[in-house]
Amino acid sequence: MSSDTKFHVHHDAPEVVGRRERLGVRLLIVADGAFVFGMIFSYFYLRNLDQNGGWIPDHGHTLKAITGWLSILPLIVGALVHKLAQRDPSHQSSFSLITLVAYLYGGYYQFHQLANMPFIDKDSGAFEGAYASCWTVIAGANMFHYIVAGFIALGLVLRSRRANVNPILESWRIRTAASWFTWIAVSGVACAITTSFI
Repeated sequence: MSSDTKFHVHHDAPEVVGRRERLGVRLLIVADGAFVFGMIFSYFYLRNLDQNGGWIPDHGHTLKAITGWLSILPLIVGALVHKLAQRDPSHQSSFSLITLVAYLYGGYYQFHQLANMPFIDKDSGAFEGAYASCWTVIAGANMFHYIVAGFIALGLVLRSRRANVNPILESWRIRTAASWFTWIAVSGVACAITTSFI
């Protein structure tokens, strides 16, 4: 009596599973896009409204426009490196590791920015106007993107080191991850452009 010890994750065909996972990621991108563009709208609405100096109060602090760009640079690097991995699957293991390192560093940098904001009153914890609140929400969204991308990149690193992986399903997963990585890079650029208008 022989028994099959091979572990089957899905009973459906790899193409069906791949399409289902891609649909899930696309729906996440649509939902996240609605949130990101809502933040951008709020930023410009409050900036142009500026009732009674509520955008940046007297003696209020701001960040330089370059800080927004520095915080999203790892998002762009990770997306580009992952695109290279798609084109050259023989180096998938090293490219996925570089992508993971980029997202881990970006997450650390974004956390450091959030922890050292100059426009929060240290005594009361209150924000110095609408600019400070909007900037914090945008930075928080970038942090969310880094966390999710880090988990996805970690999964790609672990899967690239496994010997028994279905090549069709793996191809779908790499393309699905690329759509998320591309979206968060585009989202990061949109947020960096937004925060460049102080």
